[in-house]
Amino acid sequence: MGWIRDRWHDLSHAGSGTWLAVAVWAAVVLGIIALVYVSRQLKRNRELKVERMRPHVAMFMEPHAADWHVVELVVRNFGQTAAFDIEFTFLNPPTVAQYENAHDGMVDIAELRLPSELPVLAPGQEWRTVWDSSLDRYELGGSIEWRFVGTVTYHDCPGQKTGWRWLSQRGRRRSYTSNVVLDWDDLQPVQRVDLMTSHDLAKREKHKLELLRTVLTYFHHASQETRAEVYRGEIDRITRATEEVRDRIRVKQLDAATDVRLPRLQRAHEPATELIRESSEEGRHREQTV
Repeated sequence: MGWIRDRWHDLSHAGSGTWLAVAVWAAVVLGIIALVYVSRQLKRNRELKVERMRPHVAMFMEPHAADWHVVELVVRNFGQTAAFDIEFTFLNPPTVAQYENAHDGMVDIAELRLPSELPVLAPGQEWRTVWDSSLDRYELGGSIEWRFVGTVTYHDCPGQKTGWRWLSQRGRRRSYTSNVVLDWDDLQPVQRVDLMTSHDLAKREKHKLELLRTVLTYFHHASQETRAEVYRGEIDRITRATEEVRDRIRVKQLDAATDVRLPRLQRAHEPATELIRESSEEGRHREQTV
C-alpha cells in the first residue's frame, strides 16, 4: 500500500509530460487488447463458416419405402459442399443371412457387400443398398449380430496423387470422421399391432351411416326426374364413381407389403445357423396388418 501511495504522489505532482506518457501507454495496452479480441472473433467466425460449409456424411439404417420391414443401409451427405473419398471402417462388419442359399433348414451368414470407397457425394446426394428384412432377422434371433459400430472417413476436396497441384492442396485438404452405430434393436418392433379404440370404431360407423344417408337422399331427389337422358347421365356418374372406388381399393391392396430383397453373394468358410421354416408359427407374414 505504501508503494501505491508513493506512485500516486509522484503522478499527482508530475508534469504534463508524465501524464502524456501514461496516456500513450494506456492507449497502447487498450489497442493490443482490442487487436487480440478482434483477431479471436475473426478466427472464430472463420471456423464457424468452415464448419457450416463443410460436408457432413452420415451412415444410417432406413426402412424401405415399399415395405416397412425391409431395411436399407444409407450413406448421405447432409452438408453444403461435396464429400470426396468416402471410406467405411467397422470393428465388426455388417452381416446378412444368405436366404437364397438356404439348404436343409440351414442358412449361411456372410458380410454385407459394401463398396471399398465412394469417390464423391454431392450435397444432398446419397448411396443406399438393401440390407436385410427385420422379419427374417427376427427369425434368426441370437444367431446373427444385431449391432455394428464403425466410422465413416471423408474429405472436403479431391486428392491428387501426383504433380504440383497435389503439393499445393496437401495443406488445405481436410479430413473428417463420423461415428456410426447400426443397431437393429433401435428400429421399430417387428411385431406391430394396429390398435383401434372404441371411439375410432364409433366414428367409423357414424361415417358409414352418414354415407348411406347421403346416398338415399341423392336417390330420393334423382328419382323425381322424368327425362330419360337425365336418368342415363346420373347412372353413368354413379358408375364412374363406383369404378373409382373399386380402383382405389385395388391399388391399396397392391401396395401391401412385398418382398424386395436382392440376392447376396455367398462367401466360403462362413458360420451357418438354423433358419426357422415358414411353416412355423413365427414364420414370415408379408400380408400382416400394418
